[in-house]
Amino acid sequence: MAMSLRVIVPPHSLISHWLTILRDPTTPEILYATALEQLGRWLTYESLRDWIPNKKETINSSTGTVECSTIDPTIPILAIPNLPAGLELFQGSRELIPNANLCLGGLPKEIDQNAGIIFFVDQITTGKKLLKDLESLKASKVDSRRIRVITAIASSPGLKEIGEHIQDLNIYCACIDSELISENEISPGIGNPSLRIKTRITYSN
Repeated sequence: MAMSLRVIVPPHSLISHWLTILRDPTTPEILYATALEQLGRWLTYESLRDWIPNKKETINSSTGTVECSTIDPTIPILAIPNLPAGLELFQGSRELIPNANLCLGGLPKEIDQNAGIIFFVDQITTGKKLLKDLESLKASKVDSRRIRVITAIASSPGLKEIGEHIQDLNIYCACIDSELISENEISPGIGNPSLRIKTRITYSN
């Protein structure tokens, strides 16, 4: 795996808790979807720590003047979920990136030069589908440092496949599992998310 591929597994008890909910094959559909949402929220929070665009502003408080940092709304963020289950991860992130542009049809035809891009992928199995999108962005001269990938779980073979082709990429996940059983299943894994949920599209245009 290329050393420039950074896979971050945040050591947070809440992330571990919701991963456990996903791993349990007896978890009800609604709770399973909730677990994906929660992981989307916490993993996105971690991914934004040193990445979300911000700017300095001078504020006149009630007792004096102070220089503050605030989110820069002029820099667009594109949220690209892998349908259907990746949308659940995105749902959990909405409060953190309320101004993000949701791209349900895959990669947009035009991407602003300063745009940040977040992929929401329920799980990285072979990595081939995500790699296809990443290589399309690479061909369009989009710097990988402008990209973040949020995923509940990733397989070692899938990460190796991505790392051999894409540099300077940051992936945030709850766990890395070593074994890949098929294109749709990791071991011990979280089952097949697309089969375990009914997607609940509650976003607004």
